[in-house]
Amino acid sequence: MALIKMRVLYDSKKKGMAQFAKVIADKYELSVNATSGKFPPEYPCDKERIVILGLSVKGELSDEIRRFCAELNKTRAANVALLVDGDQATADKIAEIIKNAGTNLVGTKVISFGGFLMFGGTLTPELETELVAWVDEMVAGCV
Repeated sequence: MALIKMRVLYDSKKKGMAQFAKVIADKYELSVNATSGKFPPEYPCDKERIVILGLSVKGELSDEIRRFCAELNKTRAANVALLVDGDQATADKIAEIIKNAGTNLVGTKVISFGGFLMFGGTLTPELETELVAWVDEMVAGCV
């Protein structure tokens, strides 16, 4: 059973992001439908305590991601933690959209899985440790 009502959503063709989502889902014992690699997700967010949102994006946001983030209000997610595989400027754009939607952005982290599209890097043990600690910190601030 999950320790907290949360979702892990990601949009990336890189293996590392999917591995990250699985690690978090396993650690927090999330149900199968609480993790999604599709946008929009198969199951909408509904009164989530926290949504961990992982995106691989540089430059322009896709319309699906922009619309999804713009709809993350307090009734869908009380808190959002944003993980961006990309650059700081893109992370700032996404963060602004989330804040304007009305939810609480509890944290933003910019990383690089490296590689190109689906040939992107995997989740190294060092990065896994760093990201799990970051998620633990984000979740602890929402309990």
